Amino acid sequence: MRPTFLAFHTASRALAASQANMDVTGNNIANVNTAGYTRQRVDLNSISSSGYAQKFATPGASVGYGVEVNRISQIRDPFLDARYRDQASDYGRLETILSGLTDLENIFDEASTEGLLYEISKFVNELQTLSQTPAAGDIALITRTAAQKVTQIMNVYAKQVTQVRNQQVFDLSKVVIENEFNTKVKNIADLNAQIRKEQTYGNIPNELMDKRNLLIDELSELANIKVTYHPERISEDLVIERLTISLQDTATGASIGLVDNELYNTLHLNDNGDSVTINIASSFDAPENADITNRFSGGKIRGYLDLINGEGINEFRGTLYYRNSMDIFASNFARVLNDLNTIDPANPKPLFTASDGGPITAENIRISDQWLADPSFITTTLDGADGSDNILRMISAIDSEAVFYKDAADPSSEIMFRGSFDEFMSGLIGEVALDVELYQNYYDTSVNVMSNLFAARESISGVNLDEEGINLMAYQKTYNAAARYFTALDEAVDTIINRMGIVGR
Repeated sequence: MRPTFLAFHTASRALAASQANMDVTGNNIANVNTAGYTRQRVDLNSISSSGYAQKFATPGASVGYGVEVNRISQIRDPFLDARYRDQASDYGRLETILSGLTDLENIFDEASTEGLLYEISKFVNELQTLSQTPAAGDIALITRTAAQKVTQIMNVYAKQVTQVRNQQVFDLSKVVIENEFNTKVKNIADLNAQIRKEQTYGNIPNELMDKRNLLIDELSELANIKVTYHPERISEDLVIERLTISLQDTATGASIGLVDNELYNTLHLNDNGDSVTINIASSFDAPENADITNRFSGGKIRGYLDLINGEGINEFRGTLYYRNSMDIFASNFARVLNDLNTIDPANPKPLFTASDGGPITAENIRISDQWLADPSFITTTLDGADGSDNILRMISAIDSEAVFYKDAADPSSEIMFRGSFDEFMSGLIGEVALDVELYQNYYDTSVNVMSNLFAARESISGVNLDEEGINLMAYQKTYNAAARYFTALDEAVDTIINRMGIVGR
């Protein structure tokens, strides 16, 4: 005969299971607006009455012993997590690139501001005026001032490009790497240690896992990472998870460890002047201070590297490309006009020089000391004292096709462009505008994909108040039914104890 009070244990377990379900549902509702929270559920097991001893028991029908709460688990989809983090890496790269390109576009904005093309046009106009009255000192002075404005706007462009680059280097080094990346991998490793300890003691640290998942999502915007969970046996009866994060290059398949349980590697940036590299301060899985710049294929770090190091030669057009392009423009502009102003090669008459005495660049170009001292230093004619044929040659040289050498002082160097100065600058402005438009389209697409993946992940891991409300009513009815079962059992016991066996008294 079944023990009388065994059913009370079944009823109490039913009450406990229903109470756990209501508690978890209430916790879900309370955290509906908590960033990074993962919806939880109660995992229930039926308690079986079968076993080894059942083979030797008296034959007969038997039922289970009720229900037990096995654990409180999180509802997540690892595949959606991986897809979301991969897309977050692409989103972080595109957002960074678009922001940097927009800064560059604002520098070369000729539509809303009077920029270099406008100043060159004014210089040409003054040369034309000078060609009509080549002996007029006031016109020569105005022409020199127009030329000076051309050099000054080149200086401004070069300095602004350098400022954009320096800002990118600072943001990458101090904000992204030191403040965000290194802090996040350290915090993830610390959470790994806490989660490992809780699991070793038999606890279920869901809230700690939520914090860790939120940090991993944020880390995925910074770099192309891969997250792996490994089962680790602590004892014969206990297996816990071991989380590792690696920098995964999707193109080559190569990876380098970032986090392994409580161990983590940090990054630091080296600025070599013309380019930057990222090195790793390793505590595991990597040579100390190894250069891992080429391991980054996504995330904000890749975006900053493209902006800072991009030279535009079969690669991204970054700040180096636009700085070098402006240097090529300035040096060749000075070369053409200096050559035209010189009658005797043995006695050069430069109109433009470098302020620091070195090769002419966009940042250091200025009018020469001789021209500053004498506005009439410009050679107006090669044929006679009162002619203006050389001024006309200068105007023609500015408006006609020119050869832009990589090294303006060496005509045997690589030819970078053929065309007028106006065409060179118009092409440069067009390039940055097209880059902005292209990456704006990439960015918009990435945002849409991110939104869809976020919605898909939230549909599984997020809290839906309607669904939780329905669950709460269902669990309340289950609780009431279990309580009614208790009442029925109490009435049965009362009958057995107080009403049975009283015949003949």
